[in-house]
Formats: sequence, C-alpha cells, structure tokens
Amino acid sequence: MLKQKRLRRATFGLAAFIALAVVSTAPAGGTTTITISHQMRGCHMWQVGNGKPHPSLSVKVKVGTVLTFVDNDIMPHKLVQSSGPKVRLSHANMNHMSASTSVKLTQKGIYSFTTKPGEDYKTFTSMHTVGEDYVLHLKVRVA
Repeated sequence: MLKQKRLRRATFGLAAFIALAVVSTAPAGGTTTITISHQMRGCHMWQVGNGKPHPSLSVKVKVGTVLTFVDNDIMPHKLVQSSGPKVRLSHANMNHMSASTSVKLTQKGIYSFTTKPGEDYKTFTSMHTVGEDYVLHLKVRVA
C-alpha cells in the first residue's frame, strides 16, 4: 500500500514537471497571418486572419510573434519595412499567387510596413477594379 502511494506521488510529480516544461518552452508571441487580398474597390488591402480588409491597418502583438505575409492579390507585391527596429526580410518579393514570407519580431517597438505593387498577372488583365489602387500601410505595435 505504501509503495502504491509513493508510485502515485512520483507519477503525479513527473506529470507536473513535464507540464511546466512544455509551458515554459512555448513561443512567446505565436504567429499572426496578414494577407494582401484582392478587392474590387482599391485593388488590394491588408487582412488579418479572416478579419475585415483595410488599406491601412494597425495590429498589436507580443514580442516573439512571427508575422506571416501572404499575397493573394492579382499582382505581385514587394514587402518593404518603412520604419521601426530593423528586421531581416527574406523572400520579400512575393511574385506569384499565394506567395508568402515571414518575419519574427524580437524587439518591442512600432514596426511599419508597406508594399511596392507590380503589374497585374497576365491571366488577370481582364479584371477591372474601381477607383485608384490603395497604398498599403501596416503598423505593428510589439509589446
């Protein structure tokens, strides 16, 4: 009977230790996906997850968050950082449908991004939009 109690305590202690180890190694910020989506008015806008599209967007994330940018517009976009703590943008030229790039935000501060859009892909030249194309502005506050 005494051995069973010790075995249960040891098992419970081991389970608690494993649970704490898993929680402490979890990433601080997680991942946020920002999509450049095609729109009939203004051609393209930012969209966080399945949220409402906006040409100018502000988001707040935690330190360590990975931003994933996806280009679902009918034209290529080059992601450009316009201000804030410097990040390394690899694959910033998103030059095909569903192209993506990611960046990890490791410092607190306000990061600003924009894009330099290209010309519509040849397969979409017959699509017309209403009004001038929006200039995209994104501010990311990292706390």
